[in-house]
Amino acid sequence: MKAKTELLLYRMLWLSLKPMSPGFRNVAESFEGWAYASGLLAQVQRLEAKGLLESVVDAESGRRLHRLTEAGRRVAMGPRDPEALWAEEWDGKWRLFLFDIPESQRSKRRTLTRALAAAGCGWLQGSVWISPRTPVEIESIIGHEDRECSRLLSLMADSKGGKTDRRMVEEAWDFESINAGYRRYLAVLAGLEESQDLPMSRERLAEWSAAENRAWHKALAKDPLLPGPLLPGGYLGPEALQRRRSVLAQAAETAQAGG
Repeated sequence: MKAKTELLLYRMLWLSLKPMSPGFRNVAESFEGWAYASGLLAQVQRLEAKGLLESVVDAESGRRLHRLTEAGRRVAMGPRDPEALWAEEWDGKWRLFLFDIPESQRSKRRTLTRALAAAGCGWLQGSVWISPRTPVEIESIIGHEDRECSRLLSLMADSKGGKTDRRMVEEAWDFESINAGYRRYLAVLAGLEESQDLPMSRERLAEWSAAENRAWHKALAKDPLLPGPLLPGGYLGPEALQRRRSVLAQAAETAQAGG
């Protein structure tokens, strides 16, 4: 799905995060006005046809009001649900992914390592990558007929206990870098919390929401979102998510106040 479409759905998602049920009327003014001003109403109609938005006609004003369907909410929230992955029960087994592509074939190695990193796997050593789960993205290429993909081997190893698991996590993932991404994201949130220009204009709020969305997904891209028992001390992911919800609720109220 195009980035502009995802941003449109995302904008509507956080407008529904005010401390009340996300009904048609409580997101209508901000969203409809923003969509109209941005020339996106035709796109809204296409999203409605795809089942990502639903609408009703307001009896008082005669206007068509829109809100996200459950499918639309899933698209707006992105493919990875942090809370669901943190809460996932771990079976105590590490998945090891190995490949035997020589250094001389760097392009092939790069293709696989990028796929492993993008799927949230951690680099342990040499050509050995690990994960507490088998990511769907990796499962789809294991044993693939393509010669390049067929060189990826999957093994399973039992956990050896807390200290060993913690050491593996520390070695396989750079949580200093992951936390740095969340700190940058929290700084973006602070930009709205500390703003003295409230209510913000529709244009300023739309600009901020786009920056917030980019920063969140950039931070999330580096995070393997490990099951709770494997998360290291000082990990900022849950704090960032909690702050995100609070600030987006504030942003939704600001959008209503700004008209």
